[in-house]
Amino acid sequence: MNRSTVRELLAPDAQVAPGEVLVPTEVGDPVRGPLRSPAAPLVGGTLRRKGTRVTFGPAGPCADPGDRRGGAALYLATCPQRDGGTAVLAAAANPVDRVAVAAARAAVEEWSAVTGTRRLLAADSPWCDGATQALAAVRAAVAGRNSAVYVYGELAADPDAIAGLAAEGAVFARSLDEVPAGAALVLPAHGVPADVRAEAAARGLEVIDATCPLVAGLQADARALAERGDDLVLIGQEGHRAVAGIAGQAPGRTAVVSSPGSTATLRVTDARRVSYLLQPGIPVEDAAPVAAALRSRFPAVRGPHPDGFCYAASDRAESIRVIASACDAMLVAGAADSPDSRHVCGLARDRGARAYVIAQAGDIAADMLHGASAIGLAESTSAGPALARQVTEALSGLGPLSVARRRVVTEVTGRPGVRA
Repeated sequence: MNRSTVRELLAPDAQVAPGEVLVPTEVGDPVRGPLRSPAAPLVGGTLRRKGTRVTFGPAGPCADPGDRRGGAALYLATCPQRDGGTAVLAAAANPVDRVAVAAARAAVEEWSAVTGTRRLLAADSPWCDGATQALAAVRAAVAGRNSAVYVYGELAADPDAIAGLAAEGAVFARSLDEVPAGAALVLPAHGVPADVRAEAAARGLEVIDATCPLVAGLQADARALAERGDDLVLIGQEGHRAVAGIAGQAPGRTAVVSSPGSTATLRVTDARRVSYLLQPGIPVEDAAPVAAALRSRFPAVRGPHPDGFCYAASDRAESIRVIASACDAMLVAGAADSPDSRHVCGLARDRGARAYVIAQAGDIAADMLHGASAIGLAESTSAGPALARQVTEALSGLGPLSVARRRVVTEVTGRPGVRA
């Protein structure tokens, strides 16, 4: 890492109130003209964590500190950009406020100490193709109607997308009792139980089926297995969105197991007529020990055809592991209290990377990047759609940044429908 020299200048056009620090988004250089500060959120975040009131905005042209025109005391460091330009790290304070002046200078010095050339390895979106297609279906339905569009249950999407759909007229219904007659009803990617689909048809609702093809295939398998008299075991997570839709195809004949130990308490009608399925949304590899336990207890158990496996969770987990193995620090964009954020952090730490949850770009601290020439970036399902871009932009203000996207993708040859 390179350390950029911090200079004290004057910003004659900047008026900063005592008790606050201005973090410039742009500074006017007498020779090079306006210089951007992509890392302004990082400098501002450091100041806010220390209790300083922060404002953002352009600082105008800077001048020699001996200039008698007044204005704000400006502390500035420069660093090169990948495109050959120059970026600045800067903070300004009222010159009579010694506390704010000291805070401004310290923040710029702290970040100038970690400037340098880096590479950023970014993971792909946390949302699978099925979830993305369902979100697009709801958006298209909302855009094409003047009346409300109802979505059954939850939609697999980030919080900002959900809020945006609600503002545009989408209504999320917990049951069909909340859906008026004749309304449009979207079935989400994780599907619904058979009785919900039947009731919607009986009531004459306009059903827009956005069920993921892989989930729909598993639902069909569950119905077929129940019709031939099998007891069905679903390897998955109780409470997962997809579980109710699959188990609801064979009510009273489906048991959900999540670990090898949980197979010991299974009770079946006939040990010779037992089948199992794998819930989408969990890594295929995690299901293998459970399937082995089922085969040990029920030697005649029948499993699903591998063409129907959903590899989305496996690919995402492996992508994060691969990125973490090549990085010194891993930034996880999302909410700190999100189970998915914690899960992604765990995957990264298992591969030896320092992992930090970032709810906004300003949450990044300079000590997270000390000694880090390679940084990983992964999005949690709780992250807004713009957060990864904002983090990337802020990091680019610390020096030349090479950005690469790395992902592991499993493609089942010849399988129609969505990619895993």
